[in-house]
Amino acid sequence: MNAQEIKNLIPHGYGKVIAERAKVTPRTVSLFLTGKSKSIKVEMAALEVLAELNTKKNTLSQKIK
Repeated sequence: MNAQEIKNLIPHGYGKVIAERAKVTPRTVSLFLTGKSKSIKVEMAALEVLAELNTKKNTLSQKIK
């Protein structure tokens, strides 16, 4: 998954969450998501956040059924 694909999946406002998780500035996350820099720390944090959001979404969907 590249930075653009991650950016398209990250909900608005989660850049700060990713920054806190990766222990970097929100600007670093922004640069990563726009493809202007590369950071394995940011990429891993973003993928972790996406996985958690996916799990939460699936759990809530199961409760509705």
